[in-house]
Amino acid sequence: MNKSIVLMFHEIHDEKWFDDTLNHLSRKYRFVSATDLNEVVLGTRISNGICHITFDDGHVSFYNKAYPILKKHGFPATLFISPEKIIRRENYWFQRVRSFSKAEFHHYVCSQIQDKFDVELGKYGVYSILKSMPISVINNFIEGFRNIKNLPEEEFINIDVDQLLEIADSGLIEIGAHTMNHPILANEDDSTARFEITKSISDLQSLIKRDVRYFAYPNGQPVLDFGAREENFLKESGIRLAFSTSSDQLKPAYSLFALPRIGISKGSIGYVNRKIRFAKHWIGLRNLMHRTTEDKERKILSQNRRNL
Repeated sequence: MNKSIVLMFHEIHDEKWFDDTLNHLSRKYRFVSATDLNEVVLGTRISNGICHITFDDGHVSFYNKAYPILKKHGFPATLFISPEKIIRRENYWFQRVRSFSKAEFHHYVCSQIQDKFDVELGKYGVYSILKSMPISVINNFIEGFRNIKNLPEEEFINIDVDQLLEIADSGLIEIGAHTMNHPILANEDDSTARFEITKSISDLQSLIKRDVRYFAYPNGQPVLDFGAREENFLKESGIRLAFSTSSDQLKPAYSLFALPRIGISKGSIGYVNRKIRFAKHWIGLRNLMHRTTEDKERKILSQNRRNL
């Protein structure tokens, strides 16, 4: 019997790939809602053979490509979004930098922040550097670079309020919170971390007119991105389950506020099967294959960062 899992998607570029992947998995797993999953993980032992589908961020491809396929099959899922970004029609910070010249932006960031680190930043990737800083600093860098280069604001690429409300009213898709601005919560002070979590939950509840009981951590690696502080804020806010991006199958040992998810974005059926089968060891295998990874770089940077 297959171990139970939670899958994580972000953007869907190929509808046929997504449809074929879900069709294949439906022969091995029973797709369940977040409510059903909550009941399962509250048990003394986790049932085998169930799968919950999650999407982070609310990219418009969810509405245009994934949502119609989920409806066609009747497969439930949870969509984690920021109410702030949807209401204001603003892209997340990592979406805003996609159009930048990576080399130029990297040079700009290093020139602005080198004195705050005890290592040479030029050796580290720009995303590793950005994910080692508070969201206010990240946004300042983005605005500063855009102004210097006279770059226009990019087109909004996520779902809008009307699409969100349609999805929320479907009865098939649960809506969960994903902070206000997608910060790395571990980089924030107590006040900001609390605000990002609690405000996203309350604003989302006001927007969709229903309780919000599920949460996904931005970036989502335990310790590196969140910890006990964030879990306590979620408990205080009435959250029932919170999801990380730690790759593993569901096991009783996991906290209800740090459930693992297996990220899927591409690949053949065989590749997807292997990623699920070896979920817990996948990142370790990747780290062995690659001398430098973002997680490795961020750990070094976090150990060599001065107060910002």
